[in-house]
Amino acid sequence: MTDAVEEDCPVCNSSEDAKAQFARANVAEHLKEKARRDEAHRAWINEHTSNGTLAEIRSALDEHNRPRH
Repeated sequence: MTDAVEEDCPVCNSSEDAKAQFARANVAEHLKEKARRDEAHRAWINEHTSNGTLAEIRSALDEHNRPRH
């Protein structure tokens, strides 16, 4: 039964890119939630985004994790 669930799950049965996007979304939500009470998280968001939306946080995470040439 577990195999069938994993096959239907968009995370278990997806490309590595989709899994990475899902992980970044979770990290973005973590940052936004923690920023409500934690200055370090709030400072990261302020430094890397203009308005602190989840979309901007995800984009900043993408930029932050991209290798620099």
